[in-house]
Parts: sequence; structure tokens; C-alpha cells
Amino acid sequence: MSEAADSGLQRPIARPPGALRAEPTPTREAEPVPVAESHGYPLDPPLEDVRIPVRAPHIATTSYSRLALMHRFPEAEVGEDLHLRFSEPGKLKKSTLAPDVLLALDVPRRETRADFDADALGAPDFVLEVLSRSTWRHDIGRKLDCYQRIGVRECLLFDVTGEDLASTGADLWGFAMTPESRRPLEEGLLPNGERGVYSNVLGLWAYVAKRVPPAARNETWALTMRWHDPTTNADLPHHEDALAGQAMERARAEAELARAEAESARADAAQRRVAELEAQLRGQAGRT
Repeated sequence: MSEAADSGLQRPIARPPGALRAEPTPTREAEPVPVAESHGYPLDPPLEDVRIPVRAPHIATTSYSRLALMHRFPEAEVGEDLHLRFSEPGKLKKSTLAPDVLLALDVPRRETRADFDADALGAPDFVLEVLSRSTWRHDIGRKLDCYQRIGVRECLLFDVTGEDLASTGADLWGFAMTPESRRPLEEGLLPNGERGVYSNVLGLWAYVAKRVPPAARNETWALTMRWHDPTTNADLPHHEDALAGQAMERARAEAELARAEAESARADAAQRRVAELEAQLRGQAGRT
């Protein structure tokens, strides 16, 4: 990614997830890990998705990501908490999961919240999962395995609680995947001093934007994340910020139009006055 050098970003270092909390120490690039050996987490719940409790940090993260990615990829399908349906060998009924956010670059934007049928549309290119106390085992275990098996190219995992639920030492990490293997997403240093995880699928960095000290952490707010565009060296705006920016742009445009119309009116009035004075002079010259 040549833009990284131009924008001041250090080349990301591929490392096992966890470095976002640890001091950065260069390590050689991680080798792809076979599916059967990819994790040793506790037993997972049944495949049917477990709904995440409605809490402020979760909603803030998923809503921001969905709206920011919709703005960044205006033609692509971006969904929040959509039913992702897919077939599995030996099962007559399709399995169903509900990714917190999914993005399919080659699927045109749909106007309804219809189920996303991976058999018909192909697997999403990217999935974001926001971990909670009740679902983290499912998210990093069976759910991640299913995403990999059906062909999801990248999965980003965000521990919004900041409690290191998965014992990775990281709040934010993810995997680039093929059906046969997965490897950690690359990590690097952003110009704002934060360490982030880079998505090759999206061409964006994700980073933890707010860390609340443990003494101040409560059930309504813990961590937030942001998307950073290396081509503009700026974060993708929050939906409210984007709306505010659009409102300011409209206000500026309207003010500029009003100034232009006022200037045109003044110019027209001045021309009419000049024409009146010239007519008066011609009249006086005729009488003399």
C-alpha cells in the first residue's frame, strides 16, 4: 500500500493479535493457521445466533460503522444485524447468523433489510463483530469459523467492554481468511499516535478511539472505535458529524448564493441608475 508512506503511516507489522495493548515489538509475519488448529477457545453455544443485549457502546459502534461504511462505499451492500443465511453440508435447513455489520462490495445496495442469502449473493467480503460478555465465545469461535468456511474474506473483532474477554490482550483485532486458513490482520501506527488494524478489503484502518479508565468504566460506555482513511489522512465521520458537515455546506452554499444574488441585484440597480442619468443628460443637452 504505497499511500502509507505518503500519508506518514508506518508500514504495518503483521503480528499475533494482542499487540494493540502490548508495547510494539517487531516479529516475523505470522504463518497462516489451518482451520482445525486456528483457536483453542472454550466450547461455543449452538450455531443459532445469540442476540447481543442492547447497550450504548454496542449501538454506538455498529451504527457508526454501518453509516460510515455506507458513505464510504455508496454502491455496496452494507448491513447491520442482518440475517446471514447459508447452507451447510448435511443440513436441509439453512443456518442463520446475524453479523453486527457486514459489507459486500459486489452486491448492489438494497433498499430493504432483507435477509442476506450467501448461497445466492455470495459471502460478504467483510464482517465486524462487537464482543459482549454474553456472546464473545460464540463470536470468536463457532461464528468466526462459519464466516471463514463460507468465504468471508475479513473479520474484525472489537471488545467494546475493554475487559479482554477473549484473553488476547487486545481490544481490537481481526483475521484475513480463506476457507483453508486465517492470519491476523496487519497492525501499524497512525499519524494520531494510535495503533490500528488495517483492512485490505476496505482500504481503511480501524483503531480504538476512546479508552475509559477502569475506575470510570460502567455499563453504558466503555470503548469506541473509528475508521481512518489513509488516502485522506482523516477519520470517516460519524453520522451526526457528517450530517452536521452537510448542513454547514448547505448553509455556506445558500449564503454564497444569497451574496451573489445581492451583488447581481446591486449591479443591475447601478446599471439602471447609470442609464437613467445618461437619459437625463441627453434630455438636458437636447433642450440646450
